[in-house]
Amino acid sequence: MKIFIVGSGKLANAILTSNLSLQSCEILKWESQYQPLNEKAIIVHAGSGRQLKECFEFCTRTKSVFIELSTGLETEKMEPDFPLIICPNTSILLLKTLNIIKVNGKYFENYAISITESHQSTKKTEPGTAYAFANSLKFPLDQIVSIRDSEIQLNKIGIPKEYLDKHAYHKIVIKDGNDEVTIETKVLGHDSYANGVKTIIETVLKYSLENKKYTILDLIDNNML
Repeated sequence: MKIFIVGSGKLANAILTSNLSLQSCEILKWESQYQPLNEKAIIVHAGSGRQLKECFEFCTRTKSVFIELSTGLETEKMEPDFPLIICPNTSILLLKTLNIIKVNGKYFENYAISITESHQSTKKTEPGTAYAFANSLKFPLDQIVSIRDSEIQLNKIGIPKEYLDKHAYHKIVIKDGNDEVTIETKVLGHDSYANGVKTIIETVLKYSLENKKYTILDLIDNNML
């Protein structure tokens, strides 16, 4: 089984240079020359969207599985005729925490909530994980506090200096008067993302997915992850 990694940014390169060690699989960087292939594969998209059209055409023809790691792209709204998995994040621990909030968010609707997220200053795409937390808590997306200042990240949030250019941080605070619950997540580096991608690919290889759109939380709900 060929596994194509689409993109040229830090996450795509981290996946390509990691040792995924998937039995009977070949990890390849997607190039346009692969589009005419007539075999089922797995496409992991971590790009800007420039190559989406040719990847969609390939998946439509071969019924290949498309795993979307980028956020804010048309994949989030499309109804595909191939298996499509939307992954705003691939840290499995964080995703399971996100799923807990999704399932139980209704219990916190009447409390005061704040959501803060921090990523490296080069991040220009939507903060997909923060949006997912907010949607589960019915929290307005425009009230999410986004931090891209390295001084604040280093001195107030506590992101180690070596991870300022590759981190993901989320803080959800739920208050009821003087009572307060804080949920804080911190992902440093890309190792956990690469490991998460491996786990997701193993799930795709293990199960037969329908030709439709899934969120990664759907797989967790169905005890597939």
